[in-house]
Amino acid sequence: MIGIVGGTVTAAARQTGHYISFAVTLAMMLGLTAYIYYHSRSRYGTHWHKYGPTYITILSTLLVMADLTRHVLADLGWWTESQGAGEYKSGCGHEDIGCLSTTGILFTIVFTYTGFILLAVATLWNANICEKMKDIKAEWKRLRGQRSSTVP
Repeated sequence: MIGIVGGTVTAAARQTGHYISFAVTLAMMLGLTAYIYYHSRSRYGTHWHKYGPTYITILSTLLVMADLTRHVLADLGWWTESQGAGEYKSGCGHEDIGCLSTTGILFTIVFTYTGFILLAVATLWNANICEKMKDIKAEWKRLRGQRSSTVP
């Protein structure tokens, strides 16, 4: 937003933003993981059927948090650009997708998007969406069958 109105972001503001994003995202992901684990009690079947959504949510948490962790580690100086932490290629001149380094592509795109896709899969599995869709299909067929038998 600051760039839109012509302002600049200070290093301290950028670091603070990274820390806040890290803390809020971690809290939300851990809360969601706990919620899905809590609901594993209501699932039946093999160990994988019961705890699969929890395992996938844990993996998604690690993947979603990877880029935020990279930012925080870089801000703290624990993982520097010379050690491969740089998100953008040096000397590129602008910060967009075309200037992402290998680390940037891996963390910003691959890990983050894979994490969110896995989170969606785990959430749908936890909601038992396949069974619910089968029930909706059966109800639809039942209703359509009743309608066609009453129409002359």
